[in-house]
Amino acid sequence: MKIFGYFQKKKSMPESSSPKSIKTALKQQALKLGFQAVGITDAETLHKHAGHLQRWLEEGYHGTMDWMATTGEKRADPRAFFPETESVLIAAYPYFRSREPLQTPPSIGNISLYARGRDYHKVLRKKLKQLLNWLTQREPKTKGRIFVDSFPILERALAQKAGLGWIGKNAMLILKGKGSWYFLGGILLNLPLPPDEPLTTDYCGTCNRCISACPTRAIVAPGVVDARRCISYLTIEHEGEISPEFHSAMGNHIFGCDICQEVCPWNRFASDTQETDFFSRFSPEELNLVHLQNLRQKEFEQMFEGTPVRRTGHRRFMRNIQIALGNLRTPQSRKR
Repeated sequence: MKIFGYFQKKKSMPESSSPKSIKTALKQQALKLGFQAVGITDAETLHKHAGHLQRWLEEGYHGTMDWMATTGEKRADPRAFFPETESVLIAAYPYFRSREPLQTPPSIGNISLYARGRDYHKVLRKKLKQLLNWLTQREPKTKGRIFVDSFPILERALAQKAGLGWIGKNAMLILKGKGSWYFLGGILLNLPLPPDEPLTTDYCGTCNRCISACPTRAIVAPGVVDARRCISYLTIEHEGEISPEFHSAMGNHIFGCDICQEVCPWNRFASDTQETDFFSRFSPEELNLVHLQNLRQKEFEQMFEGTPVRRTGHRRFMRNIQIALGNLRTPQSRKR
């Protein structure tokens, strides 16, 4: 009778508790929170991508980002950050806004589209926390750890493995039929959820527009970016002076660069974000280069409070302004 009772109990277990149904409900809830693509993958080490990363580091393509080298081995292993990990949820949130010009007039400082609004780390972390709380209420034994660039894990590789998209020639994750204007975030979970099929097809084909368009020739091979030549790295991460060989190519870029995404044919499918936190906080007048050249540290901190721009710091930001002013070649720039 005890054996019979056991099978009766198993048989009457609600379908809602099965791993498959938890996964389905979890994805639906993520979509309700505004994510446009959601995938699940397992916690196994990303050996292939770990090899690519190691070769990239050995070439010195990480520049002065020494922290990438010191965390290299851990990046491919989800369990290095949450030992109880059984599955990984990875989700993409849109930030594209068709009404905002990607390129600005030479006299206006160009800030990468992702950094014109509120810091995406805070926005996505809040949404993922809501998602994890929802799951915990449904499945009380759930434990998880949220990540949004908060620890050095290979987010794009996880997204590809979870079937969200493929890593393009510009090293960005591209979602088929959606493009690459997306932030990525996820949750390491202690639940063994069925994984999605990886996306193994590279839909870039013979297109090389991103490689040809890069003004500093930073894309040295398909999917391989030499950060030391990349405008995003130079204007955000790089400490010290920027080599004069890149000054002219930097144009009016003062924080980041979107050129390799702007020219990507897949981004013609991009849809506008509905998240108002990602709308630009700055008017063209506020980003006038001549006006910005006199920006004091306190003014810089106040102006860019709560945005990604602030993390570059006043000193590096003013360095970028001076290079952009030099490219403008106005009487004002020569008086600086």
